[in-house]
Amino acid sequence: MGDNTETAILAGGCAWIMQQLLRHPDGVIATRTGFMGGENENPTEENHGGHAEVVEVVFDPARLSFRELLEVFFQVHRPDLDASIVGSLYRSEIFCVSPEQRRAAQELVRDVDASGHWPGRTVTRVSEAGVFWEMGPEDQDYLLRFPQGCKPPFPREDDRSERLPSSFAQPTRSRSVPR
Repeated sequence: MGDNTETAILAGGCAWIMQQLLRHPDGVIATRTGFMGGENENPTEENHGGHAEVVEVVFDPARLSFRELLEVFFQVHRPDLDASIVGSLYRSEIFCVSPEQRRAAQELVRDVDASGHWPGRTVTRVSEAGVFWEMGPEDQDYLLRFPQGCKPPFPREDDRSERLPSSFAQPTRSRSVPR
């Protein structure tokens, strides 16, 4: 996008839901859904070849740090459910685009584990970003177009992220990455 932006690539379950939840923090400029981390080219949900559904988040690091974005990420998905439970397509993974992101991600994974916030141990993978395979237009901004398409997963009474879903079904504008 520009010199004043940074990109994060995050996998944490259904990309439609993650895109909707990750677009809200102040400082997020754009999002788009795709696949990463598998073996085949041009993956689809039916033929993903080990890829995870991901959301590419372009953000302004002067307004939102990578760590702050990851804090939201860890509030809105279940990082304690590994691929054997949710499948490799919906696994928890942070795809880092720089050594600085890798350090920040590894530190925050340790912090999340130490917090005891989730019932199980954090299984989020921290990996180097590879090729981003963009999903088709029908999968971009899905919940902006179909706000009742699905409900946020894993509601928790003690979760600070409960503030986020209040706008879940009330889209204000699309922030997809321009093509």
